[in-house]
Amino acid sequence: MLIFLSLLPFLFNPTLPPVRKTMITVEVHNVRATTGKVQIGVFKPCEGFPDKCRPVESKQVTATKGTVHAVFEVDPGEYAFAVFHDLNENGKIDMRFFVPREPYGFSNNIRPRFSAPNFSECRVQIGHEPKTFSVRIE
Repeated sequence: MLIFLSLLPFLFNPTLPPVRKTMITVEVHNVRATTGKVQIGVFKPCEGFPDKCRPVESKQVTATKGTVHAVFEVDPGEYAFAVFHDLNENGKIDMRFFVPREPYGFSNNIRPRFSAPNFSECRVQIGHEPKTFSVRIE
């Protein structure tokens, strides 16, 4: 009887298959310098995007003129991308009077004039099929 009771949780706890990750490519266009690194962050929905959120995935790519890209594997869902060209490789976007001094961009190529964009403006939907997203930095 004790053996049967110890097996009970396994009999009524069906194992769900793992969620299949989706391969996405983020292409960054308009890279104008070969110095520094292009930083690409992938964010889940959060309040205070992008400044007060941590990316769920991020990559640094060596800068080359024109276009660079990075490949990520993520769970299907809603995401947003924030990209900047870290020209001096100090690990942060340099600002002057609250204005970025290094090239930057967001998914959906959102370019707000006076503030950072909100998540809903930059939101992209990722399903189960591989997909490529383009972000232009300026």
